[in-house]
Formats: sequence, C-alpha cells, structure tokens
Amino acid sequence: MKINNVYIYAAEQISIQNPLSEQWMDTPLFYEDSLVKAVNPPFRDYLAPNEARRMGNLMKRALVTSIKVLKETGIDHPDAIITGTSIGSLDYTERFLDDLLENGEEALSPTYFMQSTHNTVGSALGIYTKTHGYNTTYSHGEISFDAALFDAWMQLQLDAISNALVSGHDEMIESFFELLRKTGYVGLDGMVPCGEVAMSMIIGKEKRVDSLCEISGIRLSYKPSLENFKSILYEMLHDADISYSDISAVMTGVNGNPQNDSRYAKIINSLMHDKPLFHYKHLFGENYTSSALGLYTAANLLSKQEVPSFIYDSSSPCECKSLNNIILLNMTNGGECSIIILKRICY
Repeated sequence: MKINNVYIYAAEQISIQNPLSEQWMDTPLFYEDSLVKAVNPPFRDYLAPNEARRMGNLMKRALVTSIKVLKETGIDHPDAIITGTSIGSLDYTERFLDDLLENGEEALSPTYFMQSTHNTVGSALGIYTKTHGYNTTYSHGEISFDAALFDAWMQLQLDAISNALVSGHDEMIESFFELLRKTGYVGLDGMVPCGEVAMSMIIGKEKRVDSLCEISGIRLSYKPSLENFKSILYEMLHDADISYSDISAVMTGVNGNPQNDSRYAKIINSLMHDKPLFHYKHLFGENYTSSALGLYTAANLLSKQEVPSFIYDSSSPCECKSLNNIILLNMTNGGECSIIILKRICY
C-alpha cells in the first residue's frame, strides 16, 4: 500500500517535568510520591486572566500547549482538531457532583457542568482557533490518544486534510487516584508515579525543515497473538520501506507494575530481543493518556539525535549506534495494542 508521508511539525507538553520545554533531556525531575501533579507554566503568559479564571487546569493546559504549537508552526486554523482523553475534566466533574449533593440539585453554577464533558477540550480549541473543520474527541481508555492519532493519520492518507492538531489530555484527582490504587493500576511499590498529561502536536503532509520526525505508520490491534503482532509489524515495515535491521530502538510503556510489564516482555523477548529498549514513564508518570508523552519523547530523540542514558532500559541488550527509526508500543490493561513507527527526517 502506498502511504503518504506524515510529519510531526511541533509538539509541546505540560506534565510532571518542566513544562513547555525539553529540559527533561538534560535535567529530568524524579519523584518519590505515588501521585504527582503537573508542573503548570504561567498561564497568564498565554491566556487572558478573565478567560483563565473560568477554566479548569485540564482546559488551560490543553489550550496553552495547542497555542504554542500553532504559533511555532504558523498554522492559525488547522484542518482538523482531534483530541484523545480517557477521563476528561475529572476535577470539574467531581466539583459538579459535589455541588449537586451540597445544594440539593438547586442553584448550581453552570461552569462546572459545562466543562465536565469529555469533548469540552476539543470544543474550546475549535472556538479559540476559530476552526470550523473536522473536530472530534476519542475517549477509549488507555488507547484514547492512539485512536486520535490513527484518525488523523487515516485522514491524511485519504487526502481529506493537509494538517491536524492532535492532542492527548488527562488529569488526576486524589479521590480517583485512591480508587485506581485499590485496583492496582497505580500506586504499587516499585511503580512509576501517577502523573498528569497535556501534549499537543501539529502533524501534516508537507515536509518542513524544522519537523521533528516522520510518522511512518500506525496500527491498532486488540489482543494480538505473537504471530499476529509479527505479521502487523512486518506489514507496517514493508509499507514504510523499512527493514527490520533498520529499527534503531523500541520504546515501551514499562511502568514497574509486573502485570503491565509482562505484556511488553512477552513481545520484546520473542520478537525484538536484539533491539535497544527505551522507556519514558519513569520520567512522565503513568496515566491513561501517557502514550502521548511516549510519542513526544521519541519524536524529540529523533529530532535532536541524542539519547540520554536514563532513557535506556536497565536490561537493554545494547545502545543505539545511530538513531533512525523508533517503534513505539502501547499495550493496555484492556488488551488494546498500538504500534507506531517514527522515522528520522534526512535532508
């Protein structure tokens, strides 16, 4: 299948690392707490105070990261706005429900209700950028961002759009964190902290000199067997005109939870045991939309052509001699699996 080239023009993050920067590559922040809130930038530098005071953190982070990538790329009105979020504006949802209980379902403030739905972020981005094109939100658990990216990828392949603002956003509140801790999703001994995610990027078909990297392929699968996974991977490599020997490294979502990590180990040990292994969740934490930061991390590694030592898995069989192609794996609790191939841009 002939595929159109798709490039990441710019990507920005607000997370538990220093926001809107790549300082994590030189001076990463490490935490011992089980729950770590995102490090917010000075929102007043990007949003008018009268606007920001009516917004929750999730909304402000989504707007700021999106505003920054739009400014960096010079794109005022993207052809599509596609958002991935698993739990949406969780903070405002809790506040709305608390108000219902405290006020007997009377005299409620509309603000919390209006911003409690999952598609509020995508709607706000459309209003703020005055974009009237394709706008949709994916709420598919841990595969939410991957589904959003796959949608944008397919539309670019069909020539339905020329560029898209694709983003992944999720926050965390203490009460929900405690519920997740009880299920064993986060908070176990030896696990990375639970964090918060806001990552926005612009992708498009035009090859720019300042692009971070190329997205050479993306596929989603449900509970693939080893044989099925291998078939999908080699089909993607063939379509992208990449051989297995050209794969520089594999980036996984290992987080210190044995149940989670065993899924990756099964694939790696059977099919890609000879490749260097990269990780990112020890830097950015675990979250339903953390795969957005995995893509952000891999794209920056390819763009800057450097791999800090703390990115490598401690059991990695070797180090990268050259960084040309990275495979990004996201395997979820529910059995969903995404495979993304990123390629260095050569001029």
